[in-house]
Amino acid sequence: MELFEAIRTTRAMRRLDPNRPVAERDLWTILEAATKAPSGGNRQVARWLVVTDARRRAEIGRLYGEAWGSVRGSYVAAQGEGAPSAILRSADHLAAHMGEAPVIIIPCSRAGDPASIYPACQNLFLAARGLGLGTALTTVHRLKEAEVKAVLDIPEDVQTWAMIPVGYPLGRWGEARRRPVEEVTYWDRYGERRTRA
Repeated sequence: MELFEAIRTTRAMRRLDPNRPVAERDLWTILEAATKAPSGGNRQVARWLVVTDARRRAEIGRLYGEAWGSVRGSYVAAQGEGAPSAILRSADHLAAHMGEAPVIIIPCSRAGDPASIYPACQNLFLAARGLGLGTALTTVHRLKEAEVKAVLDIPEDVQTWAMIPVGYPLGRWGEARRRPVEEVTYWDRYGERRTRA
C-alpha cells in the first residue's frame, strides 16, 4: 500500500471481528514498525504488552466499559447538540465489545513522556492498515488504570498510555471527514491563515 493512501485511510476502527484471529506474524510485523519510531533521546522507553488471553481481554474489556460509562455523559455534554451520533455509537460499541477484540495492545513505559510513545503508536496503526488490520487509540482505561494493571501484572511504576484493540474491521476503509488543512493551519502567529497556492 502506498504511504499516503495508508495515511489518508487509517482511522479508528472500533468494530472488529471477534471471530477472526490475528496471525502472530502480523503482530510481530506491526510491533516492529512501532519500534522504528523516534523517541526522546533515542531512549526507546516504550514497552508493548500484547494481550491475547481471552480471560484477561474480557476482564480489561469490562474495566474499559466501566470507564467509558463514567465519562460518556460528560463527552456528550461537551459535544453539545451537534454530537456526532455515528461516532458516539461507535464508541459505545467499542465499550461494549473491547474485551472481544482478538488482540489488545497496551503501550507502556516507566518514563513519563508520552512524546516517546505516541509516534510509535502511529507507526503501529499504519503498519496494521497495510496488513488490513483495524486499530483504535483510546485512553479511557486510565480511569481504571490501577485495576487494569492488576489484571495484567503491570508494576506500579509503569504507566499505560493507551489501549489499542487490534483485529479485522467489520466496517469499510475510507477517508474520515476532516476539517480542511487551511482551516486548522496558522502561519507565523496564531490565527493567521494563508491560502494554499
